[in-house]
Amino acid sequence: MNEQEKIMPQMHWLSSIVVAAVMFGFASCAGGGTKKNSVAGQFTNANGQGVEIELRKWTPGRAGQQGRFSAIAECTSDMSGKFELPIERALPMDFYQLMIGRTIPMVLIMDSTMGVYITAEVPEAGFLVEAEVKGSIPTAEVHEYYAKAMPIQTTLSMVRGMMQQAPDAESRQSLSDRAMKKKREADEWANEFLESHEGSLAQLGPLEHLDPSTNAVTFQKVLKSTAARMGNGAFHKALTEAISGQIARKQDQRVVKKGNGANKARAAKNSLYSVGDVAPEIVMNDPNGVERKLSDLRGKVVLLDFWASWCGPCRRENPNVVNTYNEYQSQGFEVFSVSLDKQAERWSQAIEQDGLVWPNHVSDLNGWQNAASRAYGVTSIPHAVLIDQEGVIAATHLRGRALQQKVNELLQ
Repeated sequence: MNEQEKIMPQMHWLSSIVVAAVMFGFASCAGGGTKKNSVAGQFTNANGQGVEIELRKWTPGRAGQQGRFSAIAECTSDMSGKFELPIERALPMDFYQLMIGRTIPMVLIMDSTMGVYITAEVPEAGFLVEAEVKGSIPTAEVHEYYAKAMPIQTTLSMVRGMMQQAPDAESRQSLSDRAMKKKREADEWANEFLESHEGSLAQLGPLEHLDPSTNAVTFQKVLKSTAARMGNGAFHKALTEAISGQIARKQDQRVVKKGNGANKARAAKNSLYSVGDVAPEIVMNDPNGVERKLSDLRGKVVLLDFWASWCGPCRRENPNVVNTYNEYQSQGFEVFSVSLDKQAERWSQAIEQDGLVWPNHVSDLNGWQNAASRAYGVTSIPHAVLIDQEGVIAATHLRGRALQQKVNELLQ
């Protein structure tokens, strides 16, 4: 999941966040059945040996520092894998983490009044994907989500790492396509789980794999429905802060202040979205009526180019865009052109005349009322938005040599 820091760094650690700030003492292990105020169960492995088990909490870092994990209870199971961790202090309902054998994690949703009993065979590596959970319905539900999500995320991270080491453009392209497919699979599973578990506390789990800047409505809905039961927990608070920060940032970007700030704010020129934002989706038809999606290019560096056949500066900039495309297309660079034309024939003629050979040309033929240009806040053209492999805006307002330099930098 480290690669997801490129999409939303403030959310990276949420899959691992595990507790609120109340601590309780270290416990010894003993075989036992289900009872209140404890986490117990039986973990077995192929060697039939005792298993080290920790219940961990996440402590957020101070300003400018990363948070860290710490064990709040630990033990080694008996030879049959039975263990019990008594909970001796009050804990709020929250996301907790059970670490098995120091390398195998499992998410728990519980408070100190519950008795959670887990049985599973411990795998050699990865996430615990097959477990039977009693005593906590939310834990059983969220385990269902992570059991499928984490193998997908692990594969996605591995493929992205392989992309960095690819020996040639063909290999890199093949891996890019594979990564895009896995990302779609991850998002589809997250949304499918959310739809089928409405009202469940386990809905907080999939939020860590979704981008808050493009799923704000979903975040707000889930956070609102779980606030009464989870609002005092560290996980819920962190998610709330993340989405609040995204909304506030978007609002700040919608205006720029004049002078010393005392004058009336005015709309920012071509800056509704800027560096660090995830580029919103665009779905429009090309000149042949074929639907094109910006998200289909995820995994590549993409120049989102707003232009029109009637725009002189756009036409004069086109040769540079063509040169950049020809130089870097084989390395994973694409152009997604949005035309503010109203006449389909003039639009198509300009594409041919200027040699704009890339396939992704779209327009709704509404001129300045083009839906994509309005969504991005475009008030003048040409306007260039350079998007990195993760779909995050890396630069704007690039032309000439500056465009080529930035593309080359992102492809390294």
